Amino acid sequence: MSGTARPGDPDPDPGPEMADPAPAEPEGGDPACWLERVCADCGAIQDTAQFARCARCGAPRE
Repeated sequence: MSGTARPGDPDPDPGPEMADPAPAEPEGGDPACWLERVCADCGAIQDTAQFARCARCGAPRE
């Protein structure tokens, strides 16, 4: 019965050409903390950390 797989049979050896590729390098992402961009009054996240007034509610930065 060569070439037929049955339930419970182990997977055949995939060989080196089918082996899992090396893990990809981690990519950059969002900063770890956005707290300095959050409006204390309404919780909106601002475009920059150096905002004077909230773009959503107009509250001054604390």
